[in-house]
Amino acid sequence: MPDKHSKYAILIIISGFLARLINIGQPLFDVTMWRQTDTAAIARNFYYNGMNIFYPQVLWGGATEGYVGETEFQLYTFVVAILYKIFGVHEYLGRLVSIFAFCGGAFFLYKLARRYIGAQGAIVALLFYTFNPHIFFYSRSFQPDSTMLFFSITMVYFFSQWIDTERRKDFILMTLCGACAFLVKLPAACLGLPLLYLCVVKYRWKFFLEWKLWLFAFLTLFPPALWYIFSYKLNSLNGVSFGAYHVGTMFGPEYIASLDWYKTVFYVYIFQRNLIYVGAVLAVVGFFAAIRKKDLYLFHFWILSLLIFFFFNPETTGHHSHWSMPLTVPSSIFIAWTIVTYCHRIKNFRIKQLHALEKYLIIPFFILSIILLPIISFHKIKAKYKPERLEKDMPIYIAGNKVRAISPKDALIITAHWGGPELLYYSDRRGWRMESSKCSIGSVEDLRKAGATWFVSSRVMEINKDVISHFQNNYEVIELTDQYIIVKL
Repeated sequence: MPDKHSKYAILIIISGFLARLINIGQPLFDVTMWRQTDTAAIARNFYYNGMNIFYPQVLWGGATEGYVGETEFQLYTFVVAILYKIFGVHEYLGRLVSIFAFCGGAFFLYKLARRYIGAQGAIVALLFYTFNPHIFFYSRSFQPDSTMLFFSITMVYFFSQWIDTERRKDFILMTLCGACAFLVKLPAACLGLPLLYLCVVKYRWKFFLEWKLWLFAFLTLFPPALWYIFSYKLNSLNGVSFGAYHVGTMFGPEYIASLDWYKTVFYVYIFQRNLIYVGAVLAVVGFFAAIRKKDLYLFHFWILSLLIFFFFNPETTGHHSHWSMPLTVPSSIFIAWTIVTYCHRIKNFRIKQLHALEKYLIIPFFILSIILLPIISFHKIKAKYKPERLEKDMPIYIAGNKVRAISPKDALIITAHWGGPELLYYSDRRGWRMESSKCSIGSVEDLRKAGATWFVSSRVMEINKDVISHFQNNYEVIELTDQYIIVKL
């Protein structure tokens, strides 16, 4: 029978699961819609074109089959495609996979936290992780980040178990989770540093002689290495690439030397979005206050490894906030440790015995922080899903579905939006994408000669009026509104 804290944990995870089901059938416009629609297109193409996990296809490859290179291993999209085979193509299935991955990750975060900071701290860490707005958004989105977090947390948990017990079951599970984490998303590889710390603690510098560690390293790193080499070579098939691990995107001194990069990554992404202001303060306090607690060094090194990754890959980290999201996991441990530790201090000391600074400044701030955390989280989550936020992108959904209804299945289309794949996805057609503001008569005509037979844009006001006139004078304009245009070329 689970104890009361485990029951509380199960209740929190169920609450998080149910909260994420609200509006689960909405279009993929809530966060990073370009990434969600690209991922959803790959899953749907597996369903359409044969379940070959080694050859993912996107829609923006023009007249080619759209085989895309330099991607993560498509475990997440393949699972979604299997569900498509069983239940039909429904976007909510992709969201459900992410939500179930969140539930698994939250459960093992609770177990990991309980192992290091006790049952009360584990409950606080779980609460922060479950209802953290940034985690909430991406743990119900159609992309593999939630799955990567699940495998990352479980790998660390089972590794910490195995390093103490060396049980075969823990070794198998940590190896499987590690390989999957590195395959699903390459940044998970930075977890090698906290794992290395655990090895040094147990074996000292003799860990080099432990053959089981070498076996673990081989089994977790060799399959991802094979995949990433293969995926890199896949570029040459259709000339289409995600560019996920271009060397040119790494070691960017121009980013690291820019104050804007620090403001974006550390203030906007981490302070505001990931740790929601007061959570960041509590995490920093916990990080430094726990330096004397060697039991928590695992999480110090976890955060350190992520910071190294941010500087190692500054361009991607600066452009995409979800790449900083894994920092929330170890930070939730320090937030929980800070709250529980200080609550115990207040409980064990009489208010009169405390220093005036602590009595009149630190304690009020601490109490205010605990009150503000759930309020800020609720406000950010609620604000993200206001109807008006989704309505501004509805022309993509409407125009795309109209093209899907009236164009042949094999039609090649030109989409003019901001350069993303959203219109291609909702049109369910292959073709080309371009920025509406850069759309010209020449670019349209060049693509028409390459095989394009339809043109659709959801940003009509940004298209040059000469281009619109060219469509009206030379082609059949199916529909033209102040929001979108559909043209048969």
